[in-house]
Amino acid sequence: MARPRTQINKILVPIDGSETSFKTTRYALSLARERKASVTLLHVSDIPPLPLHMAPLEKYYEEVREEAEKWFNSIKSLPESKDVETRTKVITAALSVVGSIVKFAEDNDIDLIVIGTRGRSKFAKLLMGSVTSGVTTHAPCPVLVVR
Repeated sequence: MARPRTQINKILVPIDGSETSFKTTRYALSLARERKASVTLLHVSDIPPLPLHMAPLEKYYEEVREEAEKWFNSIKSLPESKDVETRTKVITAALSVVGSIVKFAEDNDIDLIVIGTRGRSKFAKLLMGSVTSGVTTHAPCPVLVVR
């Protein structure tokens, strides 16, 4: 049996632009500063809904990247980000948001994923979001869920 990791050097924070994801990011940045860890901010965009397929997909994905860059820049200007090495990544055209987050964590030897209870969808305040639930179930490392 493998020994659990206790050293946290790399933290992954999936963000979707929701207030919850920004709150989660602040928590992750504070934790990273305490642990002297780096943070990777990750935005994953799935394949757009059917009506958006009518528009050129490359234009849609460029808009997704531009919006994510605005979020990243906003986060990097937070006081919590001071003295924290922060990287950013946008993944577009994902077949599965959960699968993309999990694969990124595996491929980049992430030590901890910090994720919010729910993102943009406000379907049910009492239920954990489907992305959070999937990441918690399939992640290759510990997952900290921030409320």
